[in-house]
Amino acid sequence: MQEQIDNILYFSQKLNVLLIENNNDIKLINIFRELFFNLDYKNSLDAFAILKTKQIDLIIVNIENENDIIFLKEIKELNKSIPIMVISNFDNSNYLKDCLLIGVNAYILNPINEKQLHQEVLRTIQEIKLRHTQTNTVHKLTHALTLAKEYELAINESNILSRANLSGRITYVNDMFCQVSGYSKDELLGKKHNIIRHPDTPDSVFRSLWNHITKGKIWKGVVKNRNKNGKSYWVNTTIIPIKDKFDNVVEFMAIRHNLSELFSLHKELEDTQREIIYKMGEVGETRSKETGHHVKRVAQYSKDLALLYGLKKEEADILFTASPMHDIGKVGIPDHILKKPGKLTPEEFDIMKTHAEIGYNILKGSQREILKAAAIISLTHHEKYDGSGYPKGTKGEDIHIYGRITAIADVFDALGSNRVYKKAWEDEKIFKLLEEGKGKHFDPELIELFMTNKNIFLETRKKYQD
Repeated sequence: MQEQIDNILYFSQKLNVLLIENNNDIKLINIFRELFFNLDYKNSLDAFAILKTKQIDLIIVNIENENDIIFLKEIKELNKSIPIMVISNFDNSNYLKDCLLIGVNAYILNPINEKQLHQEVLRTIQEIKLRHTQTNTVHKLTHALTLAKEYELAINESNILSRANLSGRITYVNDMFCQVSGYSKDELLGKKHNIIRHPDTPDSVFRSLWNHITKGKIWKGVVKNRNKNGKSYWVNTTIIPIKDKFDNVVEFMAIRHNLSELFSLHKELEDTQREIIYKMGEVGETRSKETGHHVKRVAQYSKDLALLYGLKKEEADILFTASPMHDIGKVGIPDHILKKPGKLTPEEFDIMKTHAEIGYNILKGSQREILKAAAIISLTHHEKYDGSGYPKGTKGEDIHIYGRITAIADVFDALGSNRVYKKAWEDEKIFKLLEEGKGKHFDPELIELFMTNKNIFLETRKKYQD
């Protein structure tokens, strides 16, 4: 590790680095003090004054909330050429995507993995050096190319490298390129980069890329590739047109950083979040002696109905994950009411109805997209289309679509299941009630879709039967 630090200090000794940190995090400040000779740290308010008066080569921003994303955009607009590294407390992939779209050069999660940090810092420094070489005068260009070769060992250890000729055919790849792509050097040399192109990426992206670099401009972006075995991987890519002393492009150098592990980590975290949400939904059901299969069925009914309605797959997936939490508020209902085998009194039913707002209040403070959706579902799934539902008496399309969909899914499953207070209804009777509730209890368009495609929902019920 000390060798890495020494390399960073050697390459960064002439760089002016600005760390933007609002909480005076001494530990974070000391980490970067160890890596940079010329480190200045400021809060967000003072940072703009520094950027307007002093030459800064690298900005490091510690983001802690959504406002910091807006702040990043403002910094980038102020000076688009300054590289930015982000230290983030957020494991949500949306933050990563937002930062990449803004044009940050590196995204590092807290708590910091120092080995990863050193690699990212070294990579970013090397990009700065390479960019500087392009802006030098003609008589320094040859020296810059020679200097780039001196960095080859360090670059090879922390990046996926390739070079291509003016026809786009590969003339050089390093070992990391071979490792991630699954191809040998012999299989790659002389081929075009479409050998690793993933079919999910539109041709228009590569046409735009090629048009950009053939004009001598640096291109940056996140690209989805596919290795020899067909497995997908993501890379943060910088393609630099290399020019001769006459400013003519002679070849292209591509520097890539593998994001697949980071994307995989985000997916794992999101999957864990979904599992926790699902289990919490089961808790709400088992307290009232209902089964975990109820939440499975409601989740699948909701997703299928959302897709039939025309919601995007991403929204349908959110609904699928969040809908198991629709009755989480039941954890706040007393057992003598929740588990009562007979009909509730009006007073008891008033208490039972509070589970909608209890669930909403449990979830409403979350900044997670799925938990926000779960809060909406909890609050609205007992509202009725004619405004006679609870807890707010919301009417028609003023009821969130998530609530309108989950209402149908929940009622369909509840009527078709045995409960402590009733036996399961026959299908004919259930479908009759749904038809009679069209425009009263339920969104008429959703009921039409449900009835037209009832076999989809019956198949799900059969798959997850109690």
